[in-house]
Amino acid sequence: MDSSVWDKALKILQYDPNIDIVTYESILSKMTVGHSDDIQLVLEARDEYSLSIVKSQKLGKTIENAIKLVNGDKPCVVNFILKGDNKALNSTVIGTTKSHNENKSKVVTSTGLNGEYTFANFVVGDCNRFAHASAVSVSQKPGQKQRNPFFLWGNSGLGKTHLMKAIGNAILENNPDKKVIYTTCEAFTNAFVNTIGKQNYTEFRNKYRSVDVLLIDDIQFLIGKEGVQTEFFNTFEALIESGKQIVITCDKAPSNLTQLDNRLTSRFQDGIMFDVQPPDFETRKAIFLSKVENENLPLSDEIIDYVCENVTTNIRQLNGAFNTISSYVTLANGELTLDDVQKILLPIIQPNKKKYLTPDMVISAVSNYYDLTPDKLTSKLRSAEISKARNVAMFICRDYLELKYEKIGQLFGGRKHTTVMHGCDNVDEDPETKKEAEAIYKSIV
Repeated sequence: MDSSVWDKALKILQYDPNIDIVTYESILSKMTVGHSDDIQLVLEARDEYSLSIVKSQKLGKTIENAIKLVNGDKPCVVNFILKGDNKALNSTVIGTTKSHNENKSKVVTSTGLNGEYTFANFVVGDCNRFAHASAVSVSQKPGQKQRNPFFLWGNSGLGKTHLMKAIGNAILENNPDKKVIYTTCEAFTNAFVNTIGKQNYTEFRNKYRSVDVLLIDDIQFLIGKEGVQTEFFNTFEALIESGKQIVITCDKAPSNLTQLDNRLTSRFQDGIMFDVQPPDFETRKAIFLSKVENENLPLSDEIIDYVCENVTTNIRQLNGAFNTISSYVTLANGELTLDDVQKILLPIIQPNKKKYLTPDMVISAVSNYYDLTPDKLTSKLRSAEISKARNVAMFICRDYLELKYEKIGQLFGGRKHTTVMHGCDNVDEDPETKKEAEAIYKSIV
C-alpha cells in the first residue's frame, strides 16, 4: 500500500463533522506512517495521550473508514503505535502478516481456490477476448441477472477453469466477506453420495446453498446421475432466486447436453454463454513467451516460433512442451538448437503430423508452383499472374499459418491489411484458385 494513502485520508478526516479541529490539528495531523504494505498500515502517534485517543473505538473506526475509502475498499488492517517504539512496530507488522497468512490459508481450504489463477496472469487473445471481458464484468458485479449463470464451454485445456477461478479470486479480493466455493462436478457428486449414506442433507445443502458465488467445473459429469441432477437443479434454483452468482464450465454448449435434464440445460441458457476457442498463434506465442521470460530460458526466436506454430491443440499441451524444453535446457547447459527441439518434441508434434512452416517456405513453394521468383511476390508488381500468386501465398499465410492481416501485409511488401484481406477473399471466392492453394499447402506439410 502506498504510504500516501494516509495523506489522502487526512484530507477526508479534516472535513469530517465528527472530528473537532483540535483533535485534527494536535493529534491526527501529527501522526506519521510507521509501516505500510499490501495488507496493513501502521500509524505512529507522537505521545501516549494521542495514542489513547486514536485507539478509542469511535475515532479508530472513523480513521479506518477514511483509509478504506481512499484505498478503494480493498482490505487493509490499520494499527496504531507510539512513535519510536520499534519493538511494538516489529511485533505489530509480524503479527498482522502472520494472521493474514493464516486467514489466507483458511480461505483456500474453505473455498477450493488459491491465488494461482488470476486475471493478471491470464493471456488474452482473439480466441478468448470476449469471454475474458465478461468474466471480469461478472467478478465486479456478481449476481447480475443478465450474466447469471455464466457458462463457459469448449475443449479441455483452453483456459475455462483459469477464468472461472480468476472470477472467484477477484471477488474475494474485492469482497473478502463473500462466501465463494469452487468445486468440480465430480466432487459435488461424491459429496452428495456421502450425504445419502449419512442421511445428513441439511449440512450438504447449507454448504452449497448459503454461498454468494458457486463455481462448478465440468458440469457434463452430471450426465447419467439423475439423483445428483435433481439436487443440483434445486441448488441452482435456490441460488439464482437469492441473487447469488453461478459460474459453470463444460466441454459442450448447453444445447448439446441432450442427455442432461431439460430443466437444467434451459436454465444454463438463461444467462450468458461463451465458447472458448483454441488459442491462435499470437496467443500461443504470448503464453509461451511469458513462460520463457519468467524462467529466463535462452531460446532463440526460431525455436519459439517453431513451438508455437506446431503445438496447437491446447494450452496444456503448450505447457507440456515448455516443461519438456525447460528440462532439456538445464541438461544441455542452455545450448539447444532447433534440431534438438524438433527431436525433443517429436512425441508431441508427430501424432498430428505437423510440420514447421514459415512465411518464407510458403513464398518459396508458391513461387515454384507458378514459376516465379520469390522476390516478385513481395514486390510492387501487379500483373495478373503475380497478383494471383501473391494472393495465394497470402491466403495460405492467413488460413494455415494463422497470421494476422497486418503481419501478412508486412511480409508482402508493406501492404495494407485491407489489401491483404481483399486478396485472400479473391482466393476464397474462386474454387479453382482455392484448390491450387490447398495443393501447394499439401505439398509442403
